[in-house]
Amino acid sequence: MTTNSTSKVPTWDQLLTSISDGAKHPNETKWDIFRYLQQNYKTIGSKMARTLLTAYMKLHVKEPSLINSCLLGMAAKISETYADFQLPKFLEAFGYDSCLRNEDRQRQTGKGGRKYLALVERVDRALQAYLLHHPEESRDGCDAIVSMYAAAMFEKVKNGRKQRFVKLVAANGTALIADSHQFSCRPYDTLGRMFDVLIRLSKQGGERAADIVPSQKAVQEVFATCVGYVDGIDESHGHIHIYDSQSRHFVATASTLARSAVNLTVRNGDFVLFCPVIAQGDHFKSAAIVGKVDKYKGCETFGTYTARILYVNTQEQYIKYAVTSDIPSTPEGIISKEGFASTASMAEEARRTLAAGQFVRLTLFLKRGKDGVKRNHVAEVF
Repeated sequence: MTTNSTSKVPTWDQLLTSISDGAKHPNETKWDIFRYLQQNYKTIGSKMARTLLTAYMKLHVKEPSLINSCLLGMAAKISETYADFQLPKFLEAFGYDSCLRNEDRQRQTGKGGRKYLALVERVDRALQAYLLHHPEESRDGCDAIVSMYAAAMFEKVKNGRKQRFVKLVAANGTALIADSHQFSCRPYDTLGRMFDVLIRLSKQGGERAADIVPSQKAVQEVFATCVGYVDGIDESHGHIHIYDSQSRHFVATASTLARSAVNLTVRNGDFVLFCPVIAQGDHFKSAAIVGKVDKYKGCETFGTYTARILYVNTQEQYIKYAVTSDIPSTPEGIISKEGFASTASMAEEARRTLAAGQFVRLTLFLKRGKDGVKRNHVAEVF
């Protein structure tokens, strides 16, 4: 009997005969199983493919060999073809690491100088793809799968056709642009949702989204949360402007709010619990609102500044103040010690009692003016 990998493919009846007598010629039978799978795995169905792999495993010896390497490559293809094939369990039973030859770890060069992935790369990619589509399995050690937030959607016109793309951001700031066709939902329905993304390197060496599936994780399970102050709602664009205690400016949208905090109504002056979504190298910061915070707790968590009133203008409803609290530096600049604050939002009775020398508390952060300069902005006076 021949045992090399170039023998012709057995018929089904020949394969059954070989398997039934496999104990007498295990190596030959293993080659028969491989060759039959190689030609027919796409058409025989998952159950039959798994049955033949089981027959192979009964003759399997956990040691490096050409046939074991060939079968590993075939298992990777079967996993990519049939979602119910449990690749991790198969690799564990196969003795994946112990059965690799040195050449299985090296990329191969074909005719014309074309480079081919090493066997270990092909198997690892198949395993990553399996884990992406089977979130119930442990992903420990699989750094290629990253949970990301869909922060924005934009359009480009190319060759007269409109194309849509989605900006995905990870908790570590990694950002990717993915074609909207890679998602299982409509482009505008991606915004504000979490997705698990299989990241691979492109031929140019940059990271790309190879495959994307909806994530089972909530945004607050992946991103840190903090308390922010709502200072401006643009109804025409559906933008909710939020500032954190470091004076960083974030924007949430009505559509993302509906997905991350169902049935939540946000108003100007509210304190909210949100996840900062910040892409590396991008000045635009997104916010994923996950809840509201009551006024007292919001003030306590966000922090207020104690200030002494220097001057009161009752007619035009403003005060001049001097901050007496310690003023920490922020990534956006340093809050000025003195400034002016409107008292128009205060109750009339409280406004009448204001006088120079009196101490008040301020919800205060830096806000950019029309001239592009960030200055003190007092959102509320207590």
